[in-house]
Amino acid sequence: MTKPNVEEISLLNRYFAVESNNEFWSLSETELTQDEMQRLLTVSFSSLYHWSEIGTKENVELANLAVARALCINDSPLSVQFAQMAFTYFDGHGADWIQAFTNAVLSHALFIVGDETQSTEFYEKAISYQLKLSDGDKKVFDSTFKTIPDPRA
Repeated sequence: MTKPNVEEISLLNRYFAVESNNEFWSLSETELTQDEMQRLLTVSFSSLYHWSEIGTKENVELANLAVARALCINDSPLSVQFAQMAFTYFDGHGADWIQAFTNAVLSHALFIVGDETQSTEFYEKAISYQLKLSDGDKKVFDSTFKTIPDPRA
């Protein structure tokens, strides 16, 4: 077998980044078994790795958001680190759907570590962005948001 050239490696990285990301989102919106929760972590980190190799800064930060979400689903305090990176990058710019997701995932991560005050703040910001979303974006967002714990409850 011959070693792939630089262009082929780039194409493979893009292929695996997209496939991992798509699998992550498909898994993240369903009820998961323990094995699927492990798979969720694997594909989210795989997506981050491949986007880090060939993607834009935005691709990488969206992958950080996916990793944060996977870590939240697995109830890991490490989720805060990845959620904060994505939030910091997108805060104040980017589409409303990105703002909604970054606020929601950061709220969940902060909820996991017991920071109810900040978790509530970001949860409420996610709601304010949710109200601005188009019907299509709202449907996608709500598939995730319905699984985010409400820190106000």
